Amino acid sequence: MMGGGEIIASFLDEDAIDDFIITVVPIFIGEGIPLIAPRRREVLLRLLSLQQFPDGVVQLHYDVQQPRI
Repeated sequence: MMGGGEIIASFLDEDAIDDFIITVVPIFIGEGIPLIAPRRREVLLRLLSLQQFPDGVVQLHYDVQQPRI
């Protein structure tokens, strides 16, 4: 079975993701599910926007940069 982290990783491997919108909820948890499946990769991101909410939640919008060859 393929989970969210594996699906995201497979799309990244095919250069099929243009941007990420990541919502950060200010709660520490001891464990969690990785955003991207473990693998040796580097994903260059450029911050496009940031939105902060009164409850402390932050939403980050990133553009995925293609590696320079």
